[in-house]
Amino acid sequence: MRLDKFLQSKYPEYSRTDLQKIIAEGKVLLDGKVLQKNFQVPEGAEPEILQMPVKKESFLEPENIPLNIVFEDEHLAVINKPRDMVMHPGSGINKGTLAAALLWHFKNSLSKINGPLRPGILHRLDKDTPGLLVVAKTDLAHKELTRQLEERTLERTYRAVIWGILRDMEGSIDAPLERDPSNRLKMAVRATGKAAITNYKTLETFCIASLVEFKLDTGRTHQIRIHARYLGNPVVGDPVYDGREECIKRVDTIYQQLAEKLLEIAPSQLLQSCKIKFKHPKTKKSMEFKIEEDKPLKVALDLLRQEASGATPLQLFAPPQIFANPDDIELPLEEAEEEPEEPIKVRPTRAERYAATKIKRALKKEIKRKKLQETCCETSHTT
Repeated sequence: MRLDKFLQSKYPEYSRTDLQKIIAEGKVLLDGKVLQKNFQVPEGAEPEILQMPVKKESFLEPENIPLNIVFEDEHLAVINKPRDMVMHPGSGINKGTLAAALLWHFKNSLSKINGPLRPGILHRLDKDTPGLLVVAKTDLAHKELTRQLEERTLERTYRAVIWGILRDMEGSIDAPLERDPSNRLKMAVRATGKAAITNYKTLETFCIASLVEFKLDTGRTHQIRIHARYLGNPVVGDPVYDGREECIKRVDTIYQQLAEKLLEIAPSQLLQSCKIKFKHPKTKKSMEFKIEEDKPLKVALDLLRQEASGATPLQLFAPPQIFANPDDIELPLEEAEEEPEEPIKVRPTRAERYAATKIKRALKKEIKRKKLQETCCETSHTT
């Protein structure tokens, strides 16, 4: 068993984050050797802990905030989180969080594994991403649901409106993510990052946008949003990953007004957690919950169906890496199939056409110079 998981199973009163901190600080040893968090603990071994985590005194005040509780029993609850609600305190935000609302509604009937500031919370949604999430009411339920998350049997399905259409109508994005070194509030596709896999399927296409279903294999911060931008098709309205004015500039002139109307509807990214499926931690019964689109997503789709259907969908955006950091290491390519598919014809961008024109001009200039040089040589030989 991996060291951090081994310690959490032995000391459940501490969160894995707390235990990972003391490991990173070199305070966990085996036979006098400092251990790393991914160290596999041999059976029967007893790592030595020089200092247990120091828990900071923290207190979360319950708040009477309305919650949309889709399902509840003594083990768990399924919540439909609204837009503009932060999951838990942090980054200067102390009020109006989902965690405070959970404390008010469920009192002390919440898992304590993730500490007093994150009661019952085992996975999260961004502040401006609404939709379904599951909350653990007991520590046993928390551990079982976390196991399902790690083994990818807890399924999370999202819907989003993205700019343009995807080159492949369905597929999988396998691009590692880590913090953007130039902006710690953002994520970036980088070869040194943690594995991140997002599966997608196009449900509807319009002349300037598409409705796409996303399913997560991993749960990295901003995963769907950064993966969509990585493909060149940011989520409509995304204020962080170029889903607003940056994309309107790239829409054909005849669709500019429609694109502006679409953006006016989007308070933030048009992304929603619309379905969640898992096995009940106690009964092992398969459970599935679905919800309809929230108002901004529904209004946006109504607009697109009324004014953007019928026209030929445009491949408005560039292939992968258009938004990637220039210092990224090239990601490994998949092995070619035995019978390669017919190559897709891609219209070069304006920048590519300009670069090609410059090269042609330079070649013509070089040929002209050589001809002139040869003519001069012939003249000098004649005299």
